[in-house]
Amino acid sequence: MINRKDFLKSVAFAGVSQALVRPGDLLASTASGKEVVVANSDFRLTLVGHGRLHGHLVHVPSGITLADGDYSYSFGDPAFTSITQAGPSVTLRGVTSSGIAVVHEFKAGPGWIEEKITAANQSSHPVSAPFRCGFVLPVTPDTLRSYTFTAVPYRREPRGDKNQYADYSLEDILFRRRTCRLREDPPRSQAVWPRQYEDYASEGWAFTDGRHGFLVTKYNQSAREYAILDRVPLDGNRIGLRWGGAGVSHGDPEGYLHLEPGQTHSFGVTRLTAFQGNANQGFYTFRSEMESRGHGVPQNFDPPVHWNELYDNKLWWLGEPAYLEAPNREKYYRLEGMKEEAAKARAIGCEALYLDPGWDTPQSSKIWDAGRLGALPDFVKLLQNQYGLKLSLHTPLTNWVDSHCDIIPGTLRKDSHGQIIPFSPCGASRQYVEETARRLHVLAEAGVGFFMFDGTWFNGPCWDPTHGHSVPSTVSEHVDATNRLASLVHEKYPKVLIEMHDQVVGGADIRYVPTYYGHGAGGPDKLGFDSVWAFEMMWDPMQNLLAGNSIVLYYYNLAYSLPLYIHIDLRKDNPQALMFWWNASTCRHLGFGGTPADAATREAHASAMKTYRRLKPFFAAGSFYGIEELVHLHRHPAKNAAVVNCFNLEERAVEKEFTFDPLACGLKAGPYNFSAGSALRSGGAYKVTVPIPARGHSLIEIT
Repeated sequence: MINRKDFLKSVAFAGVSQALVRPGDLLASTASGKEVVVANSDFRLTLVGHGRLHGHLVHVPSGITLADGDYSYSFGDPAFTSITQAGPSVTLRGVTSSGIAVVHEFKAGPGWIEEKITAANQSSHPVSAPFRCGFVLPVTPDTLRSYTFTAVPYRREPRGDKNQYADYSLEDILFRRRTCRLREDPPRSQAVWPRQYEDYASEGWAFTDGRHGFLVTKYNQSAREYAILDRVPLDGNRIGLRWGGAGVSHGDPEGYLHLEPGQTHSFGVTRLTAFQGNANQGFYTFRSEMESRGHGVPQNFDPPVHWNELYDNKLWWLGEPAYLEAPNREKYYRLEGMKEEAAKARAIGCEALYLDPGWDTPQSSKIWDAGRLGALPDFVKLLQNQYGLKLSLHTPLTNWVDSHCDIIPGTLRKDSHGQIIPFSPCGASRQYVEETARRLHVLAEAGVGFFMFDGTWFNGPCWDPTHGHSVPSTVSEHVDATNRLASLVHEKYPKVLIEMHDQVVGGADIRYVPTYYGHGAGGPDKLGFDSVWAFEMMWDPMQNLLAGNSIVLYYYNLAYSLPLYIHIDLRKDNPQALMFWWNASTCRHLGFGGTPADAATREAHASAMKTYRRLKPFFAAGSFYGIEELVHLHRHPAKNAAVVNCFNLEERAVEKEFTFDPLACGLKAGPYNFSAGSALRSGGAYKVTVPIPARGHSLIEIT
């Protein structure tokens, strides 16, 4: 590849004055061959088969060309022998010289163009090849000059500080290695973990100049994929932006890299959608797409607010391994103590008691300890009758295991020599999935209403042939087995809520598996999990907020209405209940715990909980709109009303000004009343001014 300096020299020819490549610039050279068109009011895709596949894609309203060149196939160009069109869809069929049969489908829908690729090995020998393919946009110095490419949904990463934003120019993508800490931690076995990977990989990319915008997404519920942006060399010392298609990122999914004779692999759908406006509109476009695929907040979503006993429980704070030891569990985790926690939950206004590590014996067994806590059905009735509470449980999986924990017989991993690996269960084993599902069914039958799937980390490959997985097992099999557990619970108990930690790295401040993967009705089975973990921001949530880490929750909500779940330590909060309200504003399912030492903070939390419970539909089931990172609007799911949370992270009081445009967030034109601050109407919008105390929060109800 040429470097940036030489590239710019080679294309610094006279007459390059247009900001973007325009229709017709390069199409004339592909006049030969069969031509088909896939089009709607936003896009026109012209495909020409002339030995190689040439694609010319233009955004009709603006005339912007987004692709113009031979489609890039890293595994060899298929010789397409069949091109068929049916309405808005085109299907091409061809075979490469190495025997890979390719079916490439294109389809137009309202506002979008999609493509999907299926590859099959028709040869008599295994085929292994680097896999990357996509549309190509030849680049000139002015191509997409004023456009910014933003990663969706993780524009801000959980480890990102106040200066970290995943915003890039085209020059960045072509010539600079991306700095990304979203997926930097590998699973425990490096044996299956490639060290080299594409940097510009994301669930989606929104790129816009503030007027015309485009969203590129990758969606696949059978294998983990990401949308990738990279570059390819072109003739004449030119370079091209490659996007769409399919590709390998972090070695995912494993099926990309190897095809046995007769094996077929279907890659996920790439969708290109047009939008108008800034990057926020790209996030909302992503959210709409994901909701259309079943990854949104359920209608009338009303998860119980949890009280987590962990923060005040002496057992946990003994540390490991002391909290796992039977004598300490016998001493610190008893029925009497849980009654005290239930009383705290009732007093503050929570709706369920959440039991963290300590309720089962041994740890991670998911077998209720009736000796310390009484029979489970009796405990469920006690909570309901005496405290008005439901019961929720921490139910860790294969990664939460050591010498003090439960191990299901026959589930330990074996190495390549057939030797058992101690304290390392195989999450993909048939025995593990079946027995774990049975135990979860017992808990659900007794009345448990929520499971947290923690300890989901991939322990590494397994060579035990009796487990029912491939030998060795793969990351994909572990992920799919973890998702299958949620489906097996929901087959019998569809009303039980299940939170899923990342299925590869578990409870961490990074994200490895695509957020939607295995979720809800869109999953590969009947019903997947219900919510995802809010990046382990449970231990010092105030510091997470002040340091800027928690801003990831803001951008997540712009992009997803798929519920986040978190529980937080109230002892870290202040008398302004800043931390309480930030998490209430960004996580649809909440858990609280910990008793603050000062009365003012306790009183602030009691007051905040009353307000939150009264307004809960706005936060749990409503629509989130970002006025700015510290000003969040929540539209009611059914009424023509909204609430706005305004935050101040500074150490002095401030007066916040912002614009409220009812039409921009799906509300009627007005007029409106405001419960706090002052609002000056100008046309259809309002200029709102509200005072916010130091390190504080102000809430405005708009009716």
